[in-house]
Amino acid sequence: MEDKIVPSKSARDVERFNRWAPSYDQSVMQRLLFGPVHSKMLGLLIAKGPKNPPRRIIDVGCGTGRLLHAASVYWPEAELLGVDPAEQMISEAKRLNPKAIFKLATSESLPFPDQTADIVLSSISFHHWSDQRKGLQEIARVLRPDGWFCLADLTFRLAKWCERFGHKIRSRQQIRALAFGAGLSVLQQQNLRMRFVLITLAQKSLATAS
Repeated sequence: MEDKIVPSKSARDVERFNRWAPSYDQSVMQRLLFGPVHSKMLGLLIAKGPKNPPRRIIDVGCGTGRLLHAASVYWPEAELLGVDPAEQMISEAKRLNPKAIFKLATSESLPFPDQTADIVLSSISFHHWSDQRKGLQEIARVLRPDGWFCLADLTFRLAKWCERFGHKIRSRQQIRALAFGAGLSVLQQQNLRMRFVLITLAQKSLATAS
């Protein structure tokens, strides 16, 4: 009798998001969670982030590209790139955002050259990453000197619930430590009013770029 092959947590996540992709943009979560989070992330970058318009923006775990589409309203001249490990999400993103470039990839292996992004975004996907340390190192690699990283993810108060599904929720302090280890300086962290999401704004340290 052959042993049953059990899919890894990452494979199960990708399978679930592939199934969700066709109806993802009609989900009530867009109005209740994702939309407000995206608005807060972009507002924080506009208020605290780069003084000059970014030339290239990368979204890690881009889903159907809604965050990049929202970013294009503020920075219409920026080159927009997104990566996601779910093939159907990438297909939807290409259909809905024909001016952006989307690639099938994980956070741990970004298909972009060193020091080519002014802003990297990641919204509610960090807890899915297989290797969060490696993912942050990759983000630091592709950021230009003084480039900006804005991360939104679920807060530590949801850790026990998420751990049942194999997800890794990090505390404020843990995110700061992981970012610092990758060469990213955390400048600000804040919760949304719902207090289930933590937004972290960081900048690439000059020492990392040298």
